[in-house]
Amino acid sequence: MRFRLLVCLSLPVLASAQEDPDRPVARTAALVAEETVARMKLPAGFRVEVIAHEPEVVQPIAYTIDDRGRLWVLECTNYPESPGVAKDKVLVFEDADGDGKFEKRSVFWDRATFSSGIAVGFGGVWIGSPPNLLFIPDRDGDAVPDGEPEIVLDGWGAEDTHETLNNFTWGPDGWLYGTQGVFTESRVGKPGAAEAERVPVNAGVWRYHPQRKVFERWCEGVSNQWGMDWNDQGEAFFAACVVPHMWHAVEGAHYTRQAGSHFNPHVYGDIRTIAWGRYEKAGYCGAMVYLGDAFPAEWRNNFFFHDVHMNRLRCETFSRKGSGYRSSRKTDFIHSPDAWFRGLSPQYGPDGGVFISDWYDKVPCHQQRAFTDRSNGRLYKIVNDAVKPKAVDLGKASDMELVEMQLHRNDWYVRHARRLLQERGAKPGTVAALEKILFEHPDDTRQLRALWALHGMGALSEAATLRAMSASSEWVRGWAVTCACEQGSPDEAIQVRMRKMADEDESPSVRLRIASGLQKLPLVRRWPILAALVGHEGDDEDHNLPLMNWYAAEPAVAADPVRGVELIAATRQGALLEFVPRRIVAVALEDSAKASEAMNGLARLLADADSAVRGDILSGMLEGAKGQKRLPEPAAWPEAYKKISSDSDEKVRTQARELALLFGSSAALEQLRAVLFNDKAVPEARREALAALIVQGDTTLLEPLLKLAGEAGPLRVDALRALANYDEPRVSGILIAVYPKLSPAEQTAALTTLAARPAGISAMLAAIDANAIPKKDLTPQLARLIQGAKKPEFDQWLAANFGTLQPTNAERQTEITRYGKFLGEEAILHADVKNGREIFVRTCAACHTMFGAGGKIGPELPGSFKDVGYLLQNILDPDAVIGRDYQQTFITTKDGKIVAGVVAAEDGASVTLRTLAESVTVPKTEITKRELSPQSMMPAGLLSGLEEPEVRDLFLYLRQSKNP
Repeated sequence: MRFRLLVCLSLPVLASAQEDPDRPVARTAALVAEETVARMKLPAGFRVEVIAHEPEVVQPIAYTIDDRGRLWVLECTNYPESPGVAKDKVLVFEDADGDGKFEKRSVFWDRATFSSGIAVGFGGVWIGSPPNLLFIPDRDGDAVPDGEPEIVLDGWGAEDTHETLNNFTWGPDGWLYGTQGVFTESRVGKPGAAEAERVPVNAGVWRYHPQRKVFERWCEGVSNQWGMDWNDQGEAFFAACVVPHMWHAVEGAHYTRQAGSHFNPHVYGDIRTIAWGRYEKAGYCGAMVYLGDAFPAEWRNNFFFHDVHMNRLRCETFSRKGSGYRSSRKTDFIHSPDAWFRGLSPQYGPDGGVFISDWYDKVPCHQQRAFTDRSNGRLYKIVNDAVKPKAVDLGKASDMELVEMQLHRNDWYVRHARRLLQERGAKPGTVAALEKILFEHPDDTRQLRALWALHGMGALSEAATLRAMSASSEWVRGWAVTCACEQGSPDEAIQVRMRKMADEDESPSVRLRIASGLQKLPLVRRWPILAALVGHEGDDEDHNLPLMNWYAAEPAVAADPVRGVELIAATRQGALLEFVPRRIVAVALEDSAKASEAMNGLARLLADADSAVRGDILSGMLEGAKGQKRLPEPAAWPEAYKKISSDSDEKVRTQARELALLFGSSAALEQLRAVLFNDKAVPEARREALAALIVQGDTTLLEPLLKLAGEAGPLRVDALRALANYDEPRVSGILIAVYPKLSPAEQTAALTTLAARPAGISAMLAAIDANAIPKKDLTPQLARLIQGAKKPEFDQWLAANFGTLQPTNAERQTEITRYGKFLGEEAILHADVKNGREIFVRTCAACHTMFGAGGKIGPELPGSFKDVGYLLQNILDPDAVIGRDYQQTFITTKDGKIVAGVVAAEDGASVTLRTLAESVTVPKTEITKRELSPQSMMPAGLLSGLEEPEVRDLFLYLRQSKNP
């Protein structure tokens, strides 16, 4: 065959690739494609075949399989430059005679710039080519364009070219789905759309309806996900990089983000991962729930995804847990000893075999701009003896034959037949045949397929929807709700049925789809359904439901705070007991008149509630007012405060005093001072009192704080931090004087406080010059704070005493080489891992979590970092690839205080920064200057203060897979 002859021709090209010392790379020579697959390790009975390889295909960043079984492959030799040059190709590989060899290769288009997603359907080819989503017409399907590319949507970002729009797939509901990563900012709309009409997208799943021309952000959060797929029940899943890897995808959900904040500042709570644990590294690509018909039954409904760093195709299973799932590690379906193997996308085809695209590169990470060999790429296929290649052309099938395909064991036929039915439109005979499957077939997965096909054709009637909402299958009932709510205006009868289901349906999965669909309904129509959903006390601990209920309730509460109070009275779910009051307070800060009656309602609820409910409501109100000095006092508050003040729970009483202080109570002010100054009080109560008083700018605290800072005690760190709020000359002198007596954590707090004001910085630098503070205690993070003050004299001092904070590429390479000389494998393995943990705590833990402990400023570290080059590159050059959400923001307040950190949250009233010491909320009315640094929060010189043995100790700790 043609491709076999090319095997030997490609070898010299691969072998000539140059070494790149700056990046972690494969340390073995490249192999020819046949050798790569021969060495792959798979479960018994499986093997891998070569479909195509370089030079016939290079850098196959995406591909799709059309309804004739042809492979449409999108090349991206422009990577990582966007838009790059109009040179990349869309290739079509065809197995015209059905022998499985794909002997025909043609070029559909050869003028693509940087592109990363492709789909075929609805008369053409869809290509993700930022800033555009393109459509190239090919109405007759002859793989020859019928015209020039059309821009369907624009506004896609490409700041981080491995996180732009990618991995297109047709969903069961007839929409085109895709994913996008966290560090690319898109504002998507039709060409010429005004800014207000555009949809912001980062980190999430989006979809586009090819017939109604509607674009939506389907869910948001996580990090860099590259693909999504659905199981037999229509439940969607995706894997993501850096953060915990596995996620159950739900429309309207907000997931834990790697960085940054949600577009809606009032989300308040994130849905978390369903992952069983973590793998060695965290770079994943592709998504396939296997629903083919050639693999043994044990593999059906299993989730497959590529681990790019570890050269593996992972496989996981899902078990139900409440309304959601929990993943379990099953096996590594493929382990390739060829370290160049970089699998991107697994997809099953018409014969049940699984195709795989291989980027084939010695460099696993996106930080590879200095290594631009773009001559490699492969396509493979996983087969077993049950895979029998066949020629297919579903476009020639009749409508009734396409309906019959909804019963096929291989979902490849089901999906393509469904899309073709959608393209052709509804006909009476087709609708009747599908309704027969929906209501009479004994298998609910087949019922679902009929439901989706009817919905995609726009032929799911109100009567059929209502009947499906009463089906015996929870999956059919739930999906009937999803379909009914898609366009946001279900008929009255359907809304009445949703209310009944929200109250009575025993399935948490059905209630999840109701909560999801509810986000589409007009706000005024949500209340009765919400009241039923939040009344399920058993859902309080569910992974998804309390938060999804809140996401549906949030805009309704903002629009009608009084009804929000009524919802609190109905709820049996703690999240809403906290979030609804918090949102009402946010409304009060923006429009006190609008929230006046609701605030009175909250006061009355507090008066009559038990301690647990009081605690939730008070927590929400205080969180909503965080950083503020005053709130308008509700008329009902004084009477309520009398009752709450006698609550049996000390924490509730403290919270009530803090809230009373916000309402301007002088008595509460004195009570909180008394708590703070009471040495016998619980330390946590004293801390809360201190925090509340600091927000008020209580000037009487200065002397007590200086005393607390000067003496050992449980509040010493808190006092040291709190002193940053006082522009008082004595603060610097006292902190420097007690510095030698402080613990490491206390010293960090003292230095951070000194760095909060120019006068404190001057005193600190003078103390270092006088050896009152050891120069080694001046960390790179602290130096970055000093630099942020933008005083020439400080910059000069840093240059003379600390060195540069922005090394050149040459200086950085010299450092990498220097560290590499004493960070050999043997030397690291003989280091002190426990000391490495201490160094991590001192040097890294303020920003990074590892093994469950540490800060939340930077990404969580999974451990198992055995590649020294990878670590050195990321530690010594943290600005090489930096997302906006990791850039440091400097805020200067009216009283001269400098606060530096990454933005964790922001709404109309305040900004919250995660600093090295703590989270700090600053009212916007107090801000005089705000600047975004072009640099990462992580400084370049992190290792400069460590001795060689300490660096080895740290690197050994970072190699661990569990806490030593």
